[in-house]
Amino acid sequence: MLMAYSRQTFITEGRPQNFRYTVSSLNPVSYVIPNEGVDSRSITIQVQESASNTSITTFTKATNLTTVTGNSAVFFLEENADERFEIFFGNNVLGKAVNDGNIINIGYRICNGSTTNGANTFSAASTLGGYSDYNITLVDRASGGIEKETIQSIKFNAPKNYETQNRAVTVKDYENITKANFSFVQAASAWGGEDNTPPIYGKVYISCKPVNTLVLSDIQKTDIVEYLKQRNVVSVEPEIVDPTYLYVIPTVTVKYNPNITSSSATALTDAIATRIVNYETIQLGIFGKDFINSDFIKEIDRASESFTSVQSELRLMKKFIPSTTTTSTYTINFNRSLLNITGGAILRGITPTSHPGRGLTVDSSSFTFGGQNGCKFDDDGFGNVRIYFVDSDGVRVYKTRSAGTINYDTGVIVLKNLLITAYQGSALEIKVDPDANDFNTIRNQIILLTNAKISLYNNQLQRTTSTLSNVNTQGNNTSIKEDAILSTVF
Repeated sequence: MLMAYSRQTFITEGRPQNFRYTVSSLNPVSYVIPNEGVDSRSITIQVQESASNTSITTFTKATNLTTVTGNSAVFFLEENADERFEIFFGNNVLGKAVNDGNIINIGYRICNGSTTNGANTFSAASTLGGYSDYNITLVDRASGGIEKETIQSIKFNAPKNYETQNRAVTVKDYENITKANFSFVQAASAWGGEDNTPPIYGKVYISCKPVNTLVLSDIQKTDIVEYLKQRNVVSVEPEIVDPTYLYVIPTVTVKYNPNITSSSATALTDAIATRIVNYETIQLGIFGKDFINSDFIKEIDRASESFTSVQSELRLMKKFIPSTTTTSTYTINFNRSLLNITGGAILRGITPTSHPGRGLTVDSSSFTFGGQNGCKFDDDGFGNVRIYFVDSDGVRVYKTRSAGTINYDTGVIVLKNLLITAYQGSALEIKVDPDANDFNTIRNQIILLTNAKISLYNNQLQRTTSTLSNVNTQGNNTSIKEDAILSTVF
């Protein structure tokens, strides 16, 4: 009979190492791990009674001093002045002491930090656990590798970790514990279920921004939840939710005086692009970071004294992956008011003709609907979302005028009962015009810049002398993992 088994395994990168000390009160030494790049989570301590007595006691890292007694077999870990990990043992009052003749065996892994992130091809030895006929299937590519924490980061996080005292009571405790104990988490945002709409009592939600990627793997989520369950209030259930990414699409127009700069138009355009990337890197990309248009303009203006004016026109975008086999309904929530050209926007002089090529509030990337390629979404200005394609004469032909609804006040778009059989790129993009140019974040929202365009106008020649169609921001390089909508904000 042919038997088949499947098992999911979590693999951690690193080279296993061992180091040994013998305890001597006559010749005391510091128990220092001599290598750099040690993963502190991998450190194991086994203390052998003596060279002649092979009885072994396993010491674990102390994580909660309130539970440590004089008989607790625990060790304490610090980083010394040479940036090496140093191990300390107790004094029979706070932790069990080691005695003369004890042999301390230290096991650990030396890791390569972020170098291996993104690895997606693995091979194994000819036999694995005694079996030679097996296959390896990748569940998630390698992620979570991170370099050693900087001094600035330690100074910022240490008071928060001390405040938490290794227990999860407030939402800030959940954030601090998650960041302190999982190196693959760059930032965390937590909130109580009572803050949801509608409220969901008895839960606390934690959203994590991983290092060098967009969302946590299922394994990472499970690890965090299991860890938090050991430290939270019993009646509260922790749940991990993915971040939702809001993309800002800036079209930047800069006018400059060529008489007061020696830089070429191309060099000035590159300098503007660098400022745009800097703004995203420093001001955006994690929870609680808002996009402020005036700050964005100021950042660009600093690129050259020759600039006489800087203007930015902004659009917003969400991405999601539609089902290509099942008729589905999708809710895309921009969480802010949108421009309604047929409503109050007309009073401000904003009309379809002042937004050439834009159509109305809604735009999208291309997809296939009802057997027709090249379809897109737009709206009619009265709350209805439509699907159209452009014929050979450049005329919009509507496949349906009731594909969904748009609420201009709340920013919620609902696409109802649609079967989209194919779409362009890695995800379907929905673009809208916002009603204002400052964008605040809440809960699990993160803002990134994407598809930024630059137009440089020479005041002397009175014409555009340089353009850049797509600045290489982080938002340009994002990939979507989820099979469902990515824009759920709790």
